[in-house]
Amino acid sequence: MTNPAQAKNLASGVRFAGTLLLVLLVVTMTSCGDDDASVPTGNSGTNTPDASATPTGVGPLVATYFYYWYDLPDGPHSTELTDRPAEPDASYESVDWFEKQLLDMSDAGVDVALAVYWGRIEPSSDVGLTNMAAAYDQIDARGESTPAIAMFLDTGALGQWPVSQRDLTRLENQERVYSMIRTFYEIVPQHQWLILDGRPLVWLWAAWFDIKFDRSFFDYVISSFESDFGVRPYIVGEEVWRLAVTSTGVDASQQMPLDDFYIWGASLTGFVDPPGGVAQIGPGFDERELTGAGRSGRYRDREDGEFYELSFEQAIQSGSQIIAIETWNEFHEASDIADSVEFGREYIDLTREWVDRFKAVQP
Repeated sequence: MTNPAQAKNLASGVRFAGTLLLVLLVVTMTSCGDDDASVPTGNSGTNTPDASATPTGVGPLVATYFYYWYDLPDGPHSTELTDRPAEPDASYESVDWFEKQLLDMSDAGVDVALAVYWGRIEPSSDVGLTNMAAAYDQIDARGESTPAIAMFLDTGALGQWPVSQRDLTRLENQERVYSMIRTFYEIVPQHQWLILDGRPLVWLWAAWFDIKFDRSFFDYVISSFESDFGVRPYIVGEEVWRLAVTSTGVDASQQMPLDDFYIWGASLTGFVDPPGGVAQIGPGFDERELTGAGRSGRYRDREDGEFYELSFEQAIQSGSQIIAIETWNEFHEASDIADSVEFGREYIDLTREWVDRFKAVQP
């Protein structure tokens, strides 16, 4: 059975030149296995944002993708680590581990941790999210700085669902996906939410894995979120979400009502002029030692940090108000900037240097 890390990595690091090519890939990709895809429901309408939530405008903002599914040394996601975390017992079960990660992000100048989320299909999702929230409050109680938390809905989870359940033009499947979004924001206390332009942030990975969708999917998500939490979400999606993809193919007449877009793959390909307001960057990439499905041995040398620095400089010059760092700690693909055995805190310090430059030039 394809595990969540393998499913997520089928398309990881890929750069696509244009919207049409991105979307056509959805139609042609091989579908994944029919695993159990039950998702949590929870109680709605109990966690609405107020003035205590982390306030921001649209920018300048630095986000990073936070993969908290590790349970080292022997648990889930403990094998095929190209890079290794500095903490040999890194685990989603440990509040202390989350506390260190959030404090390190703060040292790096990161504003928001985009917390990877798979729902019940990935055991770490809800347990880890609860422990992350506890770590946040411990830091906050001491008066120390910590990044806000926002949802990174990893659509690799949908790739584990039966093909029929990946058709998001159907109401029952819209409800399944939205239940994941609702549960995330019920677990994370509202004072920990990243509020962007007055709204909580929902960040979507790419619509690969034979996912079908149209405007009705986002209309359902937006209206349901407003009903449950009293506010419209600020939705950021990978570029492939821009145009509808239905059973008949790409529908260029339907543009999705997202607030922003980005292009995945910067850790491999470098900075690309963003299709929306989000500039994506990364430090390098290495899958040569991985054996998971869809691997082709792609590699991008870090060049002693020069590749990362050039991407950061280009992102700043682009005028983007939001920079997303790919990734905080995806150690399997060696796209990490977190404290590691291989690099120590080098990339934390380097990130802080460039974040300070970014915020110095932004209004």
